[in-house]
Amino acid sequence: MAVGLFGGTFNPVHFGHLITSQRVKELRELEKIIMMPCNISPFKVKASDLLDGKTRIKMLELAVGNNAGYEISDLELRKGGVSYTYDTIMALKEKHSELDLIIGFDNLIDFDKWYRADDIVKEAKLIVLTRKTDHPDKRNRFFEQAIFVDSPTVEISSTEIRERIRSGLSIDYLVPRLVVEFIKQEKIYL
Repeated sequence: MAVGLFGGTFNPVHFGHLITSQRVKELRELEKIIMMPCNISPFKVKASDLLDGKTRIKMLELAVGNNAGYEISDLELRKGGVSYTYDTIMALKEKHSELDLIIGFDNLIDFDKWYRADDIVKEAKLIVLTRKTDHPDKRNRFFEQAIFVDSPTVEISSTEIRERIRSGLSIDYLVPRLVVEFIKQEKIYL
């Protein structure tokens, strides 16, 4: 049975991440979703706002609790340096023969710029989250290889959450309750 790889900064994790990953898990009938916070994204090198990996892992653990359908992995954090999806997939293939790489539609548009993109699609199925608001004006060769999954439109962004915290606004109903409490307790993003 395949597993889904869902990577990102998760800075912080929010309900949009959880709702869309759960949807993919159900529609693709995956064994589990592996949530993988990156160390340094090759596309988001400015990491001034990025929390340390240990804190992001803790928030992910609080978000999914003991849900057996999720695994939180620190593989990219332990590896250090820039996180390349191809390297992560090859490491995961040692334990999992079938992988679904879950990305957003915006990532597909620039997928041809990813490190070893052609090799990624040889090693994993490319699962693309789409919303009714996505209109592909720009296409690349990977559109033909992608499997599109309709996902609920959940307009929550980690950037907005961090800005709300700095402005003293509530983040209730944007992130799981235990994550809200952890952020308040640890005075994160202030």
